Formats: sequence, C-alpha cells, structure tokens
Amino acid sequence: MTRSEFEMPNFPTFANWDGISRFFPVQNDSVWLNYCGTTPVSTYTIDVLKLYLDEYAKHGIFSPNFSEPVIKSEIRKYIAKILNVTPEEIGIVHNTSEGMNLYSHSIQIPGNKRILILENEYPSNVYPWEHWTKKNVTLDFVSIGKSPSDFLTNLETECKKGDVHLVSISPVHWCTGMVLDMEKVSGICQTYNVRLVVDGSQAVGHTKLDFQKTKVDFCAFAAWKWLLGPLGLGVIYIAKENSKNFQLVFKGQASVVNDSSYFPYRDEWKSPADQFEQSTSNFNDWIYFYASLRMLDSLGFDRVRERIYEIAELMRNMLHSLGFTLENDGYANIKTGILAITGHKDPTQFRPEEIQSFLKKKKIITAVRLGRLRMAPHIAIEPVHVEKIKLALEEFLNQ
Repeated sequence: MTRSEFEMPNFPTFANWDGISRFFPVQNDSVWLNYCGTTPVSTYTIDVLKLYLDEYAKHGIFSPNFSEPVIKSEIRKYIAKILNVTPEEIGIVHNTSEGMNLYSHSIQIPGNKRILILENEYPSNVYPWEHWTKKNVTLDFVSIGKSPSDFLTNLETECKKGDVHLVSISPVHWCTGMVLDMEKVSGICQTYNVRLVVDGSQAVGHTKLDFQKTKVDFCAFAAWKWLLGPLGLGVIYIAKENSKNFQLVFKGQASVVNDSSYFPYRDEWKSPADQFEQSTSNFNDWIYFYASLRMLDSLGFDRVRERIYEIAELMRNMLHSLGFTLENDGYANIKTGILAITGHKDPTQFRPEEIQSFLKKKKIITAVRLGRLRMAPHIAIEPVHVEKIKLALEEFLNQ
C-alpha cells in the first residue's frame, strides 16, 4: 500500500457533543475527573495504533504511512498551531522534568541573581532549578495570592528589586486551577528584562496560549494531560530568537546534523529544538500522541477548550447547589477546567479525603491537592456524568 492510497480514519465532529463519551471506555461505568492528572486512551487512538502496528508487523521501520519524519512533522504542526509558533521551535521529550532539566543545565545565569518559581509549584518545575543554588544563584518562590491579580502584584514587586534573572511558572496552578494572565506576566518580565520559562502541563490544551503575544523563552509540558496523550511523552518549545549560543550539555547520536550517517563523527549540532531529541524515541508513543492530536484538531482545539469550560461550569453550578465553595468563586469570570473545592456551607461536611474515597467507591475518580478536592473534566464528560456525580455527593452529604 502506498501512502497516496492510504486514508487515515476520521473522528466524528460531534456537533452537539452528545455521545462522545462512548469513544472513551473509561466512562462506560465510571466518571474520570482527573484529566489534569492523567488521561485514559480513546478508542480512536487505539484504532490508529492498531493500524500502525499492523503496518509495522509487515514493513518494520519502512511502514509507508507512519514514517518517523512524517509523524514528527505532524506532531510539531499540531503543537505549533496550539501555541502559535513555528514547527521548528518544537521538540519531543519524555516529560516536563526532562525538558526543564536539559534547558536549565544548558543556559547561563550570572551569580548573585535570583530565579523565581510559583508558590506550591509542581516538583517538575522546582527540582530542575535547584542546582543553581550551588552556583551563587538564589531560588525563591513568589506567592500566588488569592487571585490572579494578587499574583501579578507579587511578581512585579519581586522583579522591581532588580536581581531576578529568570521566572519559571505554570500558567495554571495544578492544585487550585487558578489561571494566570500570561500576557501581563510576560509584560512584567519584559519590563524588568527577566527571562520567562513556562511549565505548560496544566495549560496547553486547557487555556489559550499564544507565544507570538506572550514572549516566552522556553516551555516544557506533558502530553498526557489536556492533550490526551500517552504517559511518558512530553514536548518542549524553545524560541528561535532566544536560542543563540544555546547548546545542550548532553550529546547523543541524534544531536548532530545528518545523524543517520554514522561516520565520520560529527560536530555540527542540530537546531536547538532538535537537540532535545538525543536518540531513538518510543515511536509507539509518537503514534499515540499523533492520533490524540489529530482527534482534537478535527474537533477544533478552541472548540474543545470551550467545551471543557462548559462542562466545568455545569459542574460548578451543581457543586454550588449542594453547598460547596470553590477556589475560583472570587474570580469566577476567569475560565478554568480545574474545579478545586475548598469547603461547604456546613464546615463539618467538607472532609476532602473522605469524599474522595467515597466517590472512588462509586467509580468517580478525583484527587486531593493542598486540602482541596480537585475535579477536572474533559470532552468525555457529558451531562449524564455530572448528574451521577451529583447523586453520589448527595448520598455522601446525607449519611
């Protein structure tokens, strides 16, 4: 079969979203509300993987419709479309920690400077920077405050001190779901000549990011959250205008130009984004990710994001009707798909670990973070699932 004869299966457009959950087997008898944590596979992705494995069984690495250059190009195009960047600025890694570590160890920071990190940040955006504390660079945390505007005030207060070299933050807090105004964050960083690095795991596919408007030096994120990709795959973005004199500390077989010609050994490095892919990758994961991105693109990335907000708002109203309070009640005009429940009108009823355990017995999967009960829906959640959650919470409250 030649590639010109091959036709990739299409995903239904779902004009009103009814019935889309049937493509997500996890929703058959359960309700998965941890899409900001890990995401179960869709039947569409399984079908594409089967096509690839069938071809690989027949053709090996010469599979005509799933060649490495083609799949890599497609993944880069999809991510570039989401971030409004060029495909050449996108690289594929294993996870956020790997991307952040490789970047952090490959840049220069003068002594007596500071790195600012978001308060209560996920470890993937903390540990990769700790080595700088042994090089006369201070690692500080900036308070997120009680609202996005609080954070902007706190960030500018720190940057005004004149010794901040780099800010590394998540546009969406992984515990609270608070969404930060990245254009304003970028504006503050540019005003005070501070580098901006982004951990995009909780943001990419969930909130609008436009790196043409928001000046970001570097971004790393996991594939397996809002983009519905596989565990063990991540993505990096490195701005081409900020990649001069950039070279990774590690050199692998695939780090150099013309890497498929093994002799003579080469000294010419690939472009910065390509340097992050040091050798053979798990290509099965690339196919998985490609299929998920293709599915989301067919639905429309912007439309998917609005659907996440729509379902989150439906859940938010349901939770309020039961007497629960949420983290973003004070800034409800800012959309988020992460619902962090902070309390109940009867304080004795809010016992997050007990609620999580009770819901799990009902096959409703949530998480507890920073004393909050966290729920994060995606397109696989339909109104029927919201009703199931409501009935379970009513049963808990009436015990």
